[in-house]
Amino acid sequence: MPRMEKRLYEWFCKQRCKNLPVTSELLKTKAKLLYGELKEKEKFFASDGWLQNFKRRYGIRFLKISGEKLSTNPEMIEPFKQDLRSIIEKGNLVNEQIYNVDETGLFWRLLPDKTLVKSDEKSAPGRKAEKARLTFLACTNATGAHKIRPLVIGKAKNPRCFKNFTLPVDYDYSAKAWMTSTIFENWFHRTFVPEVRRYLKQVGLPAKAILLLDNAPSHPPAENLRSNDGNIFAFYMPPNVTPLIQPMDKNVIRITKLYYRSSLLSSIVSSKSENLSKLLKELTIKDAVINLSRAWSRLQADTIRKCFVNILNFEGSKNEEYSEEDIPLSILKERYKSETKEPELEVVSLLKELDQQVVYSKDEIQRWNEDLEEEPQSDINDDDWESNEDQDEAHQEKTDVTSSEALDAFNTVIRWAERNIFEVNNLLVLRKCRDKVLQNNLAAKKVQKHITQYFSKM
Repeated sequence: MPRMEKRLYEWFCKQRCKNLPVTSELLKTKAKLLYGELKEKEKFFASDGWLQNFKRRYGIRFLKISGEKLSTNPEMIEPFKQDLRSIIEKGNLVNEQIYNVDETGLFWRLLPDKTLVKSDEKSAPGRKAEKARLTFLACTNATGAHKIRPLVIGKAKNPRCFKNFTLPVDYDYSAKAWMTSTIFENWFHRTFVPEVRRYLKQVGLPAKAILLLDNAPSHPPAENLRSNDGNIFAFYMPPNVTPLIQPMDKNVIRITKLYYRSSLLSSIVSSKSENLSKLLKELTIKDAVINLSRAWSRLQADTIRKCFVNILNFEGSKNEEYSEEDIPLSILKERYKSETKEPELEVVSLLKELDQQVVYSKDEIQRWNEDLEEEPQSDINDDDWESNEDQDEAHQEKTDVTSSEALDAFNTVIRWAERNIFEVNNLLVLRKCRDKVLQNNLAAKKVQKHITQYFSKM
């Protein structure tokens, strides 16, 4: 029935262009109507088998409705961009001085829940999903040259695993590991403003900057987000436009999460433990912040810069760095997809190491990377919340490693690295770590002598 199917597909495409949901039952009903209009002689029942074949022939697939883009106000974008442009021109700001910030949740011990089953299995019993949650804050400038030290929010005030550990991120806490206005305001004044001033001084620019952010309930009023001299300040985007233009919402957060999950999978694959559930429970927040810090450091400046193109591409702008005018949305989407290709392939290859027979699609990887969870309906005041220890009893300190064991391990790694032509800088880091372990080992062997040992017996 090529004529009917062609008309049905054209109708389907029109509905999707309007972002209208189309169900299987709706497709079958419309197919019967079109078939009747064509006055074909043969009977047509629009069976489930026909529907599956039709979807396969035309590449139609089922997707859950998600995201916020249909509730956006695109007409607000240009007025906002013109207001932003006037602020930038009035302050004589360059792209180095334009920042964007956004927070996201992270299920830091969560693995995909997929497996192959035998023909006689009707279900696949599995382990309880590890939905231990953290929030992390991502902030960079428009050139990607300055990535602010990430802020991580957990549930515990003083996690046990942080003892004698120098954090590679800023850490704060709240009862549900969510962002609060107090935490955000503290981050702005204690981390953002000092880091921006330090960076702009290094590159020879005046200490002036603008921070673009959305109006989430956990963000304080703009008047509270201003430096003492007023030269570093926040500027809110209008409601319901951030899913379309916010740079951190493009690829910055998505790729950081993919790199994080690559590190998580690497630690699991490299472990000799066969009990996956036990291994996941042994992971601590310290492991999470280390992996997250490494993921943040792997994010390339060029990737960040591309995410700012839309918001800084003003009408009539002659800015060469953002001169891509009238770029179709489909082309921008393809660009964003190509940016995530490398980390996605990295994650897929590690998942294959966990189970060679299970195949993950791109959509499944993306859903795993979204960390969807209901956000708080209102701001939470956690100023009086106290916890001196991690609330998760599963977070236990791992068995100590002796200096001798660490020294043997480093020597082995260095020999392997030299034979596999490692970069010189990486070799120097390994040797520096090995030397530090050696010094600790020698110090541990020293025994304090008694003063009488320095005098000969009479």
